[in-house]
Amino acid sequence: MTKESLCPQCGEPSPLGLCDRCRRERSTLLAVADHLEVTVCPVCGSHRVQGRWRDPEAPVEELIYEAVASEVSVHREVEDPKVEISISKLNATQYLASVRLSGTFGEVGASEERTVKATALRSTCDRCSRMAGNYYEATVQVRGSAGAPGSAELEESRKIAESVTDNCLERGDRLSFIQETKAVKGGVDLVVGSTQQGRAIARAIRERFGGSIQESFKLAGTKDGKSVYRTSILVRLPRLKAGDLIRARGAFLEVRGFEGRRTACRSLQDGSTAYLSEEEAEDAAVVGNRSSAERALVVAEDRDVVEVLDPVSFRTVSASRPASLEAGAGDEVEFLRFGGDLLILPPREGGGVGRRS
Repeated sequence: MTKESLCPQCGEPSPLGLCDRCRRERSTLLAVADHLEVTVCPVCGSHRVQGRWRDPEAPVEELIYEAVASEVSVHREVEDPKVEISISKLNATQYLASVRLSGTFGEVGASEERTVKATALRSTCDRCSRMAGNYYEATVQVRGSAGAPGSAELEESRKIAESVTDNCLERGDRLSFIQETKAVKGGVDLVVGSTQQGRAIARAIRERFGGSIQESFKLAGTKDGKSVYRTSILVRLPRLKAGDLIRARGAFLEVRGFEGRRTACRSLQDGSTAYLSEEEAEDAAVVGNRSSAERALVVAEDRDVVEVLDPVSFRTVSASRPASLEAGAGDEVEFLRFGGDLLILPPREGGGVGRRS
C-alpha cells in the first residue's frame, strides 16, 4: 500500500509538499511601491521622467499610470497574468492607484490587489526657468544687402523662426525658444535660447530668400570653470528677391529663387533658366517685381509680338511676347513698365492666363 503525500500545512493531498493553495497564500504575487512621485512643470506642463524633462504628451493621470506600471512586479509562477490599474484623483496633487492582478498559480486561481499613493510634485522645468531668467545663447540678425529688408520679408522671417523653433523642440532641443524679437535699424534681431536652433533658423531663412550667413562669438562669462560664449548669426538677404524682373547678360530675366550663392532666373524671351553669380546679381538692374505688376487686355497677337491696351493711356502698345505666353485676343496679361516700354511677363507658375471678367 502506497502512502499518500499530504500538504504539511492544510493536510490536503499534495505530491510536492505544500499544495498550490498554501504556496499561493505564502507567496507575494504582486509587488509595487507604496508611494510614487511624478514631477510636472506648472508653467508648460512638461514632466520629468528618470531625471530628464520631457514635453507634455499626456495628462497627469496617464503619467501616474505609466509610473505605477513600470514599478509592478509579478511572481514568476503566475501564469496568464492580467494587471489592471485604475487612477483616482484625491485632490490637486494627491492620487490613488489601485492595482489588481489576476491569473493562475499552479492549478488554482490567483488574484491580489495593491494600493499606491501617488503625488504630483510641481517644479519649474529647465526650459521655463531659463526663459524666465532671460537666458539665451544666440542672436539671429536678419539684414539686407542694400538697405533694410522689406516688411513682408521680415514678417516671413519671423514666421520661419517660429516654425523652426517648434521643429527643434519636437526633436528634443528643450532650449529652443525665442526669447525676444527686436526690430532694429536695418532689420530684425531674433534672440534665441539655443545656438543650434539659431543656426537652423538662419539656414531656413537663407533657403527661402538666398543670401549669406556669418557667425561671430563673444565671451559671456564662465560656468563650472568653463567659458560660456554667445553667438551672433548674421543672415544677409540678397539685393534681389523672388519675382524681381531684372536686366542682366543683355536680357530681361525674372528671379525665380536661390540655389546656394547662385540666383536662379527665367528668361522672358525664351523661358530658359539662367544662374547668376553673386557678382552678376549685384550688378543687375532691377525693373520691378511681379507683385506690383499691372494687367492689360490683349488686342492682337502673333508668334513674336502682342498688342495690349495700356490701362493708363488707353493706347494700343506693342510688346515682345514671352515664349511661354499662350494669351490670345481678349485675354489679360501681366506687365511691368520699363522706360516707355511695356514688358509682358510670362504666366505665373500653377496659373494660366486670366480671362477678361
